[in-house]
Amino acid sequence: MIKLILRIIIAVAVAITLAIAGVSGNAAVLQTLFTVLGIVFSISMSLLVSFSLSKILNKKMRMTLRASITHARNMLLLDFGVATFVLVVALIWNAEHLRYTFWDWGVIDIMLIAVVLVAISLIYEIYNFRKLHKLHTDIEDAVIEEEINKVNR
Repeated sequence: MIKLILRIIIAVAVAITLAIAGVSGNAAVLQTLFTVLGIVFSISMSLLVSFSLSKILNKKMRMTLRASITHARNMLLLDFGVATFVLVVALIWNAEHLRYTFWDWGVIDIMLIAVVLVAISLIYEIYNFRKLHKLHTDIEDAVIEEEINKVNR
């Protein structure tokens, strides 16, 4: 949860910095990034639910892996939920008031905040996908090794 809050703070800071530099948010970019995020999220969730721990005989290891998988699932769902909420808010926000200027130098661009947040979310999900895939192959290798050792005994 702390990592999610940190990503949100980083996204807002980056978006404000970019807005001050003159960059504006774009709904088409936001929707495209969200579409890609949805695809990566779907693949990651599929990988999570396809884990089979039935051949892991060590109960402590199985429970640890199950807790880790549950935590990863919850974090992916929470991250995707936040990205969805931000997308909806940015798209329904009054188009005339998407950009706010304050103190003659500060700029907040709602659409740009959404774009940056969804982009950071996409990077996070791709990173997690790679970690999940590695965990999946490590579990397969461990199960295969355990079965080979059982046969050789």
